[in-house]
Amino acid sequence: MDLYIMRHGKAGVADHSDPRDSERCLSKPGREEISLTGAWMKAREIEFSTIASSPLRRAAETASIIARALGDPDRVTFWDELAIGPPPGTVVQKIREIMPENRILLVGHEPQLSSLVSLLICSRHECNIVLKKGGIARVRFHGDPGSGELLWLLSPGMIQEWHSKDR
Repeated sequence: MDLYIMRHGKAGVADHSDPRDSERCLSKPGREEISLTGAWMKAREIEFSTIASSPLRRAAETASIIARALGDPDRVTFWDELAIGPPPGTVVQKIREIMPENRILLVGHEPQLSSLVSLLICSRHECNIVLKKGGIARVRFHGDPGSGELLWLLSPGMIQEWHSKDR
């Protein structure tokens, strides 16, 4: 199974002490970067059997933009396990429930996503993996933490550069 693990795009100023932080939406530059990433995916014919997002607004918007770019706007489902707070192991359990789907996009938040990638590839929560806002990692995963292979880790800037070369 290939997991695409994506951090939400740029959003307004974070204030995690504010209960309304979950409603923070993507900024205009954030929406533009994510739209470009969606176009980049479409150009490479990357498709997903599942697009799972954190229910927080900025992640949901990110997942929705990608789904629309890929021509399947109703594909997004919401996993509470991808919200801020749950440990990466709960996401691994959720993934196991839907195995053996072949391509899954997970959209969420830091630091959980970097910890998730670390857990998948090296059985620890810290392997110095950093997902930038709008960044995406591709991990080939066989079901057990530590069994994953990091195929790539891209920043939005790298995607923008490749996408502009494709034109």
